[in-house]
Amino acid sequence: MSRIETVYVVSEPQPTVEDSVRELAQRLDKNLKDLVTVFQEAGEQLWTAEPASHTVTPVPFTERRPTGLIGHENVQVTRYIASALVMVSFQKRID
Repeated sequence: MSRIETVYVVSEPQPTVEDSVRELAQRLDKNLKDLVTVFQEAGEQLWTAEPASHTVTPVPFTERRPTGLIGHENVQVTRYIASALVMVSFQKRID
């Protein structure tokens, strides 16, 4: 019997696309590793991991930056959020 789990991972807003994708990859690796461990303990094994969707979304963001000795100004910047959806299937271990 097979089971399919959906893994959805999102990065924090990052200043560059590269940073957001790097963080996403690290989070995805950790989540998939943890998921595999849980299923192995239940006597199941990883069958497939298929990417279903991924994207990087630019998000407007306001930063407060210092001006002069005591002043501040709000500056519009763009941050990037990466996300991925992975379909992971497991099946009972056949020994």
